Amino acid sequence: MTDFKRIVQQIKKEGRYRKRVALMSPQDVYIIINKRKLSNFSSNNYLNLANSSYLKKKLKSHINHYGIGSGASPLISGYSDAHLRLENRISKILNFPSTVVTNSGYLTNVGLLNAIAKKDIDVFQDKGNHNSIIESSRLSDVKLIRYLHLDYEDLEKKILSSSSKNKIIFADSVFSMTGEKSDLVQLSKLAYKYKCLLFVDDAHGFGVNRKDKRFFPSSLNGISRSKLKIDAYIGTFGKAIGTCGAFVCGSKELIDLLIQKSKPYIYSTSLPPALIETTHDSIDYIMTNKSLSKDLEDNIAYFRDLAKKNNVHINFSDSPIQTMHIGDPKKVMEIHKRALDSGIYIQPIRYPTVPVNKDLIRINITSDHSKKQIQSLIDFLKNMK
Repeated sequence: MTDFKRIVQQIKKEGRYRKRVALMSPQDVYIIINKRKLSNFSSNNYLNLANSSYLKKKLKSHINHYGIGSGASPLISGYSDAHLRLENRISKILNFPSTVVTNSGYLTNVGLLNAIAKKDIDVFQDKGNHNSIIESSRLSDVKLIRYLHLDYEDLEKKILSSSSKNKIIFADSVFSMTGEKSDLVQLSKLAYKYKCLLFVDDAHGFGVNRKDKRFFPSSLNGISRSKLKIDAYIGTFGKAIGTCGAFVCGSKELIDLLIQKSKPYIYSTSLPPALIETTHDSIDYIMTNKSLSKDLEDNIAYFRDLAKKNNVHINFSDSPIQTMHIGDPKKVMEIHKRALDSGIYIQPIRYPTVPVNKDLIRINITSDHSKKQIQSLIDFLKNMK
């Protein structure tokens, strides 16, 4: 029998023990934990829509029409006209032939490779990929080959050394622990050159990046589609969109295959139609309220400028995710606790979420953070020893 207690004790000894924190408030720029109001810099709620009064009203009206739950998996009776409309809407705004809405980003990635898995498929993954992408390979019959983080020369060498005729490149567009971005054009060139499929997980980019205001924000925005070869595009609703769930875009043939063979899709109860309709409302809201993306961009720039002026050593990105590399699990926990004492909630990230000795503080900027909140955060980081 496995000694569960001993395993947990070892995790504690290594400084890796994690605790859940129970919020006593909605997800917002301020949250309440243990009856204390804290400035929240930990959330993926990038456009601050999770507590939107507009979307809450919409959800209530949709509940009156659809009820609370879906009651079944999508291939039984859990697939509604709301799911169909949202899938068609996403296909249109992202310019893909077909889309399937799913329950979570993690299960989507697992189900995607599970549905197409064969032993003669080599899957090339960035070493910085999210755990869901890594485990999607490990839990299937494909061969996992990992290339150095954002090193496309290393990727090309590994592709050339592969004898498989079936190759897939699978990468995050925005890396969740650093905010760094993949070069989707370069990945597309390699996919074209070596006849690979390219799968892109845009969980932290969908709804965020808006270089071209004519189109919906995503990591594809601002890049000519003629330069991209993306065979599967994964997005989520639980971050910028403010609801929950995920989706995959691709060819009609790929999406049909996922509906037939993705076990997490087939055997899970569908997301509630009322929530699906609210997700549709959120997407429309983002499309029409272009100031949301502008406010987020302005806050990211303000944070970065203040950090530079105050000699705060941040690993800057142009995404909402900003990080401070510490390299010590106990030290990041100490910083986290000191931030709490200062009324600030920032997240300590430790192994196994990041590699050993790569522990960091992750700071997430949102569109609704005030300048005062950001200034207070910088003041804390500046005085941190």
